[in-house]
Amino acid sequence: MARIWLHIGHGKTGTSSIQCAMADRSRLRRDVIYPVRGRGDQMAHHGLFPLKEAAYGPEIIQMLQQLSQRLASVNIPVLLSSEHLCHASKRKVTQIARAFAGHELRVVYYIRRQDDLLASSFRQRQSAQPGAFPDPNLFLERFSKGFDFESRLQPWRAVFGDEAITVRLYHPEVVGSDVVGDIERLLGLPHWPDRAPAQRNPSLTAAGTRKVMQAATVSPDAARRLARELRGVDTDGDNSPFYDESNRRMLMERYHHSNRRVAEQFLDEQSAALLLKAYFQIS
Repeated sequence: MARIWLHIGHGKTGTSSIQCAMADRSRLRRDVIYPVRGRGDQMAHHGLFPLKEAAYGPEIIQMLQQLSQRLASVNIPVLLSSEHLCHASKRKVTQIARAFAGHELRVVYYIRRQDDLLASSFRQRQSAQPGAFPDPNLFLERFSKGFDFESRLQPWRAVFGDEAITVRLYHPEVVGSDVVGDIERLLGLPHWPDRAPAQRNPSLTAAGTRKVMQAATVSPDAARRLARELRGVDTDGDNSPFYDESNRRMLMERYHHSNRRVAEQFLDEQSAALLLKAYFQIS
C-alpha cells in the first residue's frame, strides 16, 4: 500500500513549480514517485485527470487502475498533481477513490486570497489567450464560481472526509518564497539544496498585461509573441492593479462566509487571519 498525495491545485499557487520540481526529484533523487504517465509538457497529470465531462471514461479509469497496481509495493511518497482536480465532480472523485482502493490517499489543496488570485489569474488569461475577457469585472463574473474554495473542496470532503485533506494558504508569510519546499516538508522529504529555482511559470506584470491587451486589438498572434517575451520581466508602464481597493474589499466580502468556514476547518490561526483580512495589501 502506498501513500498517494493528490495535489489538486488551485491554479496560480505555484502549481507549475511544484510539478516541475517533483518531476526532477522523482528522476534524480528517487525519494518520491511522480509518475510519468499522464504528464504533459508542463509536468501536470492532466492526462490522468481530464477537465471535461462529469465523469471519467473507460480509458482513464483503466489508466488509473493500472497505475494503482504498479504502486502496490511502493514505500516512498507518491504525488499526483493536476489543477483540474479542484474542479472535479463528486462522481470523478469517487472514481479516483475506487481506482486507488487499498492505498492511503491524502489530498493537498493550496489556496490563495481571491483578491490576489483573481488579479494573477486575469493576467495569466491575457497572457495565454490575449484579448479574451479583457474587462476585469466581466472576467470576475465569468469565473467567480471557480474561486469559491469551499465549493472546490466539497466533493473531496464528501468522498474522503476532512481528516484526509490538508489546505495550505499560498501566502509569503505562510509558505515563504518557496512553495516547493512547503510541499516537500508536507510529504516528509528531506531538504534538497541543489534543487533548481522554484519559479517555472512567471507571470506578466500589470504593465506587461496592458501592453499585451493593446497588442491583441491589432493581432492576437503578435500579442502571444509579446506575452512570451514579457513574462517575468519588470515592464515599464501602468502597473496599477486591475482591481482597486474598493473592488478588492467587495471581492473578499463576496467570499467571506465560505472562506471563514474553510479557515475554521482547515487553517491554523495565522493562515486564517491572513485569508480573512479585508483585502490584500499590495506593496
